[in-house]
Amino acid sequence: MSIYTNQGLVRHAEKALALKTKYMWGGILRPIEQQYDMLFKMYGNKAGTGYSAARWNELSQLRNKGCFGVDCIGLVKSYYWSGKADGGTGSPKYGAPGYPDINASYMYQTAKVKGKISEMPEIPGLIVYSKSHPHVGIYVGNGYTIESTLGARGDGVVKRKLDSFWEYWFQCPYINYTGKLAQTASKQSFKVGDRVFVRTAAKNYSGTNIAIPACCKGKNKPFTVAGVMDGRVLLKELFSWVSLSDVEKI
Repeated sequence: MSIYTNQGLVRHAEKALALKTKYMWGGILRPIEQQYDMLFKMYGNKAGTGYSAARWNELSQLRNKGCFGVDCIGLVKSYYWSGKADGGTGSPKYGAPGYPDINASYMYQTAKVKGKISEMPEIPGLIVYSKSHPHVGIYVGNGYTIESTLGARGDGVVKRKLDSFWEYWFQCPYINYTGKLAQTASKQSFKVGDRVFVRTAAKNYSGTNIAIPACCKGKNKPFTVAGVMDGRVLLKELFSWVSLSDVEKI
């Protein structure tokens, strides 16, 4: 799978975002009419799938109307099932030897590189994961994710700000990642005068319930370390303390 990269996964997600889509449990970014009968036989109105008689009727009305069905992990798998470095629709490699079909939880479990969302490096193409549900999305950079979802977060492929819904991040085991992985706080050392930025996944200022504004996050917002104490740094320009796990050296 050497042709598949984190940058390609992002482009794949952006292509899916531009399509007309609906969330379909078990969907793999194929036109609804190509998946409807098979998925209906497999899941029917099974609880937890999002399917009901009304939902099946809604999806049936979208057959042959240029609408694609996909679920959260299907959005990821349809990239390396596409057979193309930049991804695409149809999942022609589905079922082929060496192209595994696994669920979101198992992909997270088998990932060799992963961590807490508060320590996520700024690398587009990482997978974000909610263990509580479970659910996955694709981090596309600049504090945004693309996911396929159903409910309050949308219906089908949507783009959203990275938020507290996500608990963990990981590298998809079946694609190649380029770009320097950020060191975790335990491996970083800071001193007064260092230039740093606040990670996009950071939530609150250290020891408070005050949220760090989005305008203060990301590599394009550098700050100067004015003090280091007890697992946190004082940022000169903000005159506020931020946890070590929420900052990264420039």
